[in-house]
Amino acid sequence: MPEISSPKQQDWVNIHQSFSKNKFSNRINSYNQKIEFEEKNGEYFLFYWIDAMEYKGVVYLIGKVYDKRNKKFESCCVIVNNMMRNLFVLPRNYLLDENGNETEQKVGMEDVYKELEEIRKKSTKISFWKCKKVVRKYAFEEPDVHAEADYLKVIYSFKDEQFPSDITGKTFSRIFGTNTSALEHLIIKRKLMGPCWIRVTNYNKRQGNFISWCKAEVTVDSPKSINVCDEKDPEIIKEIPPFVVMSLNVKTILNTKKNANEIIIASAMVYPEVNIMDHNANPRQDHNQFTIVRKLDDIPLPIGFKELLNNRNKKVEVVQSESALLNYLMEIIQRQDPDIIVGHNFIGFHLDVLLHRMKQLNITNWSRIGRLRRKDESSIAERNTACGRLLCDTYYGAKDYVKSSNNGLTHLSKLLLNIKREDIEPEKTYKYFLTKEQLIHLIQHTEFDSFLSSALMFKIQLLPLTNQLTRLAGNLWSRTLCGARADRNEYLLLHEFHGKKFICPDKYDYKKRQNSIENKKKSTYSGGLVLEPKKGFYDKYILLLDFNSLYPSIIQEYNICFTTVDRKDFNEDDEENNKIPEIPDQSLEIGVLPKLLKKLVQRRRQVKSIIKTCKDPAELISLDIRQKALKLTANSMYGCLGYSLSRFYAKPIAMLITSKGREILQNTVDLAEQRSYDVIYGDTDSIMVNTNTDDLSKVKSIGNEIKKAVNEKYKLLEIEIDGYFRKMLLLRKKKYAALIVDESTGKKNIEKKGIDVVRREWCTLSINASNFILDQLFSDNDREDSIEKIYNYLQRLSEDIKSNQYSAENFIINKSLSKNPEDYPDGKTQPHVQVALRLKARGIGCHPGDTIQYIICKDDEKKSYAEKAYHPDELKMDNKLEIDYEWYLNQQILPPILRLCEPIEETDSYKLSKSLGLDPSKYQSNTFFSSNSDPILDDNESPEEMFKDVERWNPICYNCKQKNEFVGIVRKKNEGIQSGLKCPNCNEKMPCGSLAAQLHYAIRNYIRRYNNYVLNCDTCYTSTRQVDIYGRRCMEQDCDGNMTQMYSDKNLYTQLEYYLYLFNTKDIPSNGKFYPRLAITKIDGDVFNELYRIVENYMEKNNRKYVNLKDLFKYCKT
Repeated sequence: MPEISSPKQQDWVNIHQSFSKNKFSNRINSYNQKIEFEEKNGEYFLFYWIDAMEYKGVVYLIGKVYDKRNKKFESCCVIVNNMMRNLFVLPRNYLLDENGNETEQKVGMEDVYKELEEIRKKSTKISFWKCKKVVRKYAFEEPDVHAEADYLKVIYSFKDEQFPSDITGKTFSRIFGTNTSALEHLIIKRKLMGPCWIRVTNYNKRQGNFISWCKAEVTVDSPKSINVCDEKDPEIIKEIPPFVVMSLNVKTILNTKKNANEIIIASAMVYPEVNIMDHNANPRQDHNQFTIVRKLDDIPLPIGFKELLNNRNKKVEVVQSESALLNYLMEIIQRQDPDIIVGHNFIGFHLDVLLHRMKQLNITNWSRIGRLRRKDESSIAERNTACGRLLCDTYYGAKDYVKSSNNGLTHLSKLLLNIKREDIEPEKTYKYFLTKEQLIHLIQHTEFDSFLSSALMFKIQLLPLTNQLTRLAGNLWSRTLCGARADRNEYLLLHEFHGKKFICPDKYDYKKRQNSIENKKKSTYSGGLVLEPKKGFYDKYILLLDFNSLYPSIIQEYNICFTTVDRKDFNEDDEENNKIPEIPDQSLEIGVLPKLLKKLVQRRRQVKSIIKTCKDPAELISLDIRQKALKLTANSMYGCLGYSLSRFYAKPIAMLITSKGREILQNTVDLAEQRSYDVIYGDTDSIMVNTNTDDLSKVKSIGNEIKKAVNEKYKLLEIEIDGYFRKMLLLRKKKYAALIVDESTGKKNIEKKGIDVVRREWCTLSINASNFILDQLFSDNDREDSIEKIYNYLQRLSEDIKSNQYSAENFIINKSLSKNPEDYPDGKTQPHVQVALRLKARGIGCHPGDTIQYIICKDDEKKSYAEKAYHPDELKMDNKLEIDYEWYLNQQILPPILRLCEPIEETDSYKLSKSLGLDPSKYQSNTFFSSNSDPILDDNESPEEMFKDVERWNPICYNCKQKNEFVGIVRKKNEGIQSGLKCPNCNEKMPCGSLAAQLHYAIRNYIRRYNNYVLNCDTCYTSTRQVDIYGRRCMEQDCDGNMTQMYSDKNLYTQLEYYLYLFNTKDIPSNGKFYPRLAITKIDGDVFNELYRIVENYMEKNNRKYVNLKDLFKYCKT
């Protein structure tokens, strides 16, 4: 087994030593010190809020105030009492009788009030309420609600019982606002657009019995005491206050007796004054480090360890137990009072471990992890346990804002910080307690991980970017830090619609909504248009044209909004009434969505114009963050319309937007082709044009010509020249590689989209091999020389792999979990799931979204390759495990190479496989699309091309009841082949009778689909079985599209040809290469011939195979 090489330890140790010397004065915040923060003798005070939560109808705002006595910012909690619910009751037009039937008696507001009052007294515990008549607008998905109507507004305390959301009465049909939380109500009503300065009036300072862990605490008796400061007010503080940032990391050990992760080391790096808008902020700025290590229960501390600690620059506190460590850590958190806690995978692992251990060990002050005091242990499991301290998890931040195949700390440190981090195996942690040097090393590693977390936070600019995004959307900063994009969109729309006196959609139970959607199994609507690519290698310039923010621009161009699109006839449950709505009438007032997007776009343009003239580096960074936040906010707006779990979900509007997107892209393609330009590919908002020239000036001229012609057709939509590809390898939809040459520097760069080399499930060796091939294909060398270099490279690669020249890191495959490992129904066939289950058994957390690493090893006792997958740490622990080199050559290295070289005429799959030392007879020039098949080649068109669109046959095995693809006469198995009749699961032959019955059933289903004669419009995508009297013209008004049969006679004929191909025993060549196939046909030929005969009988009835020459040539003169 190859050794797994460790990074050079001095790389990170030297860095650790350098920042260890940068030690901040040991500042200890006194919890009981008095602070002065009031203005004008207590008339008001200024408060910068950063987080909030509610509990039993009371809202707690957490933030910062300026302490005039000590001249620094301190934490403060503002408790908002007397929050009032706002319900909006929609009256009926006519009174209902006892049987629910409408009478002729009209309903007045007094009737509604009397019925509600009766319900309140009989069925609820609401002490009192106030009511008044108001006018409100509505524009959302509830049916039978007028655009504007009179409502009875009901106000009562949040401390009273919530009114049922689904209740109706004889005088009213709906009640809106029952599910609105007190926190949402405060944020929307007081217009709290993210973290900002607030003027707090009419408050009472609390002197004792604090509810929070903050340095100051006040209460207000009305939410009207909370007012956002006017930026023009000269008395306010305009700058964002500096924050106390703590980067926290813990090391754990698995207690095998209790099967629990226990904390052995905790290290916190505290930055007392972080200005998030300062571009000079970095992880080496003034800070203080706190580290705590505890003694293991069964291992004493090494001799001389404490003496060695005294020689360090940083103090380490040594305690005797885990409970002492946790109590000490909570004391540090209380005294340092961080506003933000940073960590890598902190939310998914570190916080979870901390809370579970504190609960297990009965740590009474566990709530100091946040800023609200709690005693109830059941609260430990709540999502907002750390409320008041923002959790900045660089793992989630990297997922949202960094393009990386692996979001682990080691990988990101190397990618973003150019630092090699040492991986320490969790199982070997206890060994570090055996010697003093090793224990010091483990402590340094823990401290350095806290440094890396903070370094990543500064590098990705998580705090300033999420702050800007939150201030644009008006939601909670803590939610933005967790990547809650839907939450941002929701609050942005809530603020906009509430400000215009609209009643907004109610919140709902997400689990119930998700289950409802899954149970209905509603079909999704069509997305963006993706053209069929003209595959191949292009050595002339390719022009790339791209629409600027297509979907936001469509919303503005066509005035698409909840308030403008007529969707009253849309019924999601009825497919016939599930058609795309009409474009709004141009005479309508501009909707809320277009106005909002216009405002965002204009603000971004203003910022970008300032950037062009700005020369201050600090200001440039701040402006760039602002324009990036504006772009992200505008581009994500469409997402909430089409996301079924969104509060503002509006499928018909989303369908209309994507429909116009498809239409616009197709019109652009048509326009380019009318000018005799060759459009080789298009995807959603962009097209690629083969210019067939090497002259860049001509390419630009072509681009400007198309750009001008397209932009003249629209008011707001704009297409721009997005770039020029010097060469391009176009493989599939969304899969290509292209050579980009910088005009100014001449520097070359290869852009890769969707191909194997950018996907994480390929090992480093595979990626390196693919990159080498791309480099050769895009080089200026003679093509034959490049191909020869590829063959030589593959030969050397194979020899080096087989001679154990590569370390195990090169064989690691990465794959992320989409759900908990236990929840996979097919977990036994998924290698990363098998590895994750073993990791969890060892006490290592594995959660949805985590990236699992594994290596495929030789193991004769195990059948499936999923069972042969092992974590890299398992290879280190078991010297008997050997990497399966043959598997890697066959499954990891060759397949991506074959796909890259497929369009290259000078390459040959036979030679490529032979260069890797594989059996070339298994890899013919054109392989059928299944990796398990071994087809016979056709001289004219490859089966892959001929049958690329057919539905593959997946019969159920009579013996094991498992469904598998039937790949033909032979099926590959390990190094050889076997009969295609053998089930790959149980290895038993599937009986002819079972296969014949399933084949009949499958073919009849296809015939039934053809006979249904469903037509689809190529422009508006309407589906119908009706035929226009003028032939194939679309019957929708104002649509000039053509109707085509969704399942045509060609589809049916090709499907039958595919079945004939599977069972064909007649056309097997008689040369030696096909002897194994001939041998199988001698044994199982009767079964294959019977299945072939079944298909042939159906084919005889298909008139598409016959051509009537008399009709074809009847107009020809003899």
